[in-house]
Amino acid sequence: MALKSLETEQQISIQALIRSWEGKLTWNLLVTKIESSLGIATTRQTLDKYANIKHEYKQRKQILRGKPVSSDNEELISYLQKDVELAEKVIQLEAQLAVASSEIGKLHAFIKKLSSIGKTNPSVMDVFQKTLREIK
Repeated sequence: MALKSLETEQQISIQALIRSWEGKLTWNLLVTKIESSLGIATTRQTLDKYANIKHEYKQRKQILRGKPVSSDNEELISYLQKDVELAEKVIQLEAQLAVASSEIGKLHAFIKKLSSIGKTNPSVMDVFQKTLREIK
């Protein structure tokens, strides 16, 4: 589904946002800020198609290179801090998923082993079936 074209007013608002940008500037951060501040859902690829926005982005990126975030800009600092917190949460959740996947794999192997033993030993299969009924 293609995104609709940006209207002139939206382009101007995006350029103004870029021009006033402080701190690290990336396309992903810009897209997120445009959606949260201006309520415009767009993509990096869409923004890149507009020469005026692309030019403004490159210019601001050049100006900001090596320039630290001003401690006076509390809104931007809290915005960047929120990004850091979200990234940390993603890392934590990915680690939890990896542990859970590992445990599921071990449990699956254990159940397969019990099942194969149960085929030759009916008493093991009875215990296995009873346990399954209790879990349900």
